[in-house]
Amino acid sequence: MGNVFQECMKVNSGRDHDRVPYVKYSAPVGVQEASRVGGSPPRVTGRKRALLIGINYVGTSAQLRGCINDVDQMRQFLIRELQFPDSQVRVLKDESGWQWKPTRANIIKQVEWLVGSARPGDVFFFHFSGHGGQQEDPSYAEEDAMDETILPSDFQQSGQIVDDELFDRMVAPLPNGCKLTCLMDCCHSGTGLDLPFTFDGRWREDDNPCHSEAHVLNLSGCCDDQTSADAQNFAGSPGGAMTTALLETLRRNPAPTHTQLLTEIRRNLRSNGFSQNPQLTSSQRFDAAGEVFQICDGIVPNQNHTIGRHFRKRKHRKADWLNSDDGIGLGPLLFADVATDMMFGFGGGGGFFGDGGGGFFGDGGGDLFGDGGGGLFGDGGGGLFGDGGGGGDFFGD
Repeated sequence: MGNVFQECMKVNSGRDHDRVPYVKYSAPVGVQEASRVGGSPPRVTGRKRALLIGINYVGTSAQLRGCINDVDQMRQFLIRELQFPDSQVRVLKDESGWQWKPTRANIIKQVEWLVGSARPGDVFFFHFSGHGGQQEDPSYAEEDAMDETILPSDFQQSGQIVDDELFDRMVAPLPNGCKLTCLMDCCHSGTGLDLPFTFDGRWREDDNPCHSEAHVLNLSGCCDDQTSADAQNFAGSPGGAMTTALLETLRRNPAPTHTQLLTEIRRNLRSNGFSQNPQLTSSQRFDAAGEVFQICDGIVPNQNHTIGRHFRKRKHRKADWLNSDDGIGLGPLLFADVATDMMFGFGGGGGFFGDGGGGFFGDGGGDLFGDGGGGLFGDGGGGLFGDGGGGGDFFGD
């Protein structure tokens, strides 16, 4: 394991030629008055589009097993159950020809197709199943001073795609009165679209919110500081735990409220031994306990009086060594977790190498970030190698 760990560290190290390129994305800051606030929901036009991205990173040290199965299952669900036109469901996956490979350039191109020419009453669906990561937020607007990212198939050459860029390319262009539903089945995906409102019993607005006019929902596989696991889908094949739980829940109950959906997905994951905590974020506030979850209807008109990226409160790194050139740094640790957490365990929902439940290497309590266990150096019980249990977190709090 040590040799594998060291090789994964090198991938994101500034001293290795195979490191992940850092793609600095400067998100525009500034707000303007919304063109319209409130009003009646628009009539659904019947226009439906979907973009599904599944990346197994075949032939790399970061290889996964279930992501292509995820998008294949989702494609069938959208076409058979929700009547999405086959021609309007585009799929990017490793095994496709070059035009449809999930490279950084192709993902951006297809995201622009997805939301291009959108008009009120249109509905859209976006699904990413693959590796997620984090990199330092140069603006320090993020709650944890880190940008969440997705990793395209050519991430080692082209870099990651940060949440700011996904917001600006996929969320901000949508007009009032259309709806985009997203599923992000990847690590560190809690705020993977930079949507301003997070639901956990009630809506909480981010300190530095990014407001937009359309109705956008993101169901993510875990919190920003957690990893997402692979599981077995209902066909007995490898699949993402979040994608599998969502589809199983909707097949049992096709019309849950948003609260019921989130509760049932979390219950499904817990019952199968996974510690990840799925999140629901939104561009609009609405009655999550009363409104039925619908991909193709239930559009909420814009409730935001201003549109754009607010900057109210500067966030700070938790320690100076987060991306230090002199030490490992949090960035490489995060990437090593992302690149290897599926290599050594597809059940269990455990820690770094997925074997059993927690700790840095998954044996015992919490994970690398102290979810359910101790700190990095054993503050509170868990320890670096997970031997023990509860208490502190990564920073020993």
